[in-house]
Amino acid sequence: MPLINPEHAYAEFVPALGPGEAFSEHHIKVRREDLSRYVLIPGSHLRGRLIAEQLDECRVVSATRGYYIYTGYYQGQRLTVCSTGMGGPAAAIAMEELGALGCDTFLRVGSAGAVAPGLGVGDIAVATGCVRGGGTANRYLPLSFPAVPDFALTSALVTAGLAAGVAAHAGVVATGDAFYAPDPEAESALLRQAGVLAVEMEADTLFVVAQYRGWRAAAGFVLDGGEAREVGESSSEHMAIADHATHRTFKEGEMALIRMSLTALAGLAAKEQR
Repeated sequence: MPLINPEHAYAEFVPALGPGEAFSEHHIKVRREDLSRYVLIPGSHLRGRLIAEQLDECRVVSATRGYYIYTGYYQGQRLTVCSTGMGGPAAAIAMEELGALGCDTFLRVGSAGAVAPGLGVGDIAVATGCVRGGGTANRYLPLSFPAVPDFALTSALVTAGLAAGVAAHAGVVATGDAFYAPDPEAESALLRQAGVLAVEMEADTLFVVAQYRGWRAAAGFVLDGGEAREVGESSSEHMAIADHATHRTFKEGEMALIRMSLTALAGLAAKEQR
């Protein structure tokens, strides 16, 4: 006897369909009416849930293929949260399918490892550009094309941080899609020399896909490693990474990033609906 009846495999995770309704997107299995055009896209599913818990009238609108999607209200504005998991391919699929359903503004709420001296666990970085080290974006635009975020959305994120007393560091970040690549020291030294703030796994895809499709995107990160603060007991045997579930300073920074991201996106939505 099969553990899952294929006819009912999605019944637990997606909204029930009414007469004549159908899902139009293969992976995310969500309806247009269940989404806001303004979307927060963390990689971590736990962070996605943390964001969703800050929303009023929040509900799960889909949970399939490793995508968990919520919609609710923050400061009176309807927002959607979609956690994507790790890497450019997953982020691009989410953006493409959400974009096909009318979403056009994407704000990444991520984590990253510090590269620049003086940064460490719990600090917040806001990307003003991205070193293109991932693979997915290369199928959209050549490497000579810069990966840059939307200026207005990035400014809104920095402003929201300042208003909340969060000293966010704005600058270039780097994306890579080989988390455990061997011998990264030479590349890290070059990035540090160039003033790169941090390294993560999705921003280059986010920015390039948005630029190619005519959407808006920006990204902020809470740092889970770096020279400025003790990591304590690392969550990895291979490198010093703060445990996202238990490191107090990381968790405080993560919540600060979540709140400034929600404030920035809700403020932009309110401004555009006047």
